[in-house]
Amino acid sequence: MKSQAIIRAALAAAMLLPGGFVTIASAQDLDRDRDQLKTQQQLLDKDKLQTKDQLRTKDMWKDKDQLKEQERTRERERTREHMQMERPDKPQHERAERGGSGGGRH
Repeated sequence: MKSQAIIRAALAAAMLLPGGFVTIASAQDLDRDRDQLKTQQQLLDKDKLQTKDQLRTKDMWKDKDQLKEQERTRERERTREHMQMERPDKPQHERAERGGSGGGRH
């Protein structure tokens, strides 16, 4: 706040003096404004890069989780296939013969 008041006072005084000082003050203002814009642009660029990095990281984790889930699914399928090869289901006609012969278990 104090710096703004000092700048305003300097500009007001410069307007009363010959034109050379006003030109210098204006050039300084332009330099300051340009530097502020450059700083703001750098901050925006930095924020954009961080956001892109966060999205990439999020996508990488998502892809990694999907790959893990696919591997789990494949492993379950392999286990299921292996179990069926070890003890295959009996054909339907064999089941019927066993169930119809006598007392069965109660």
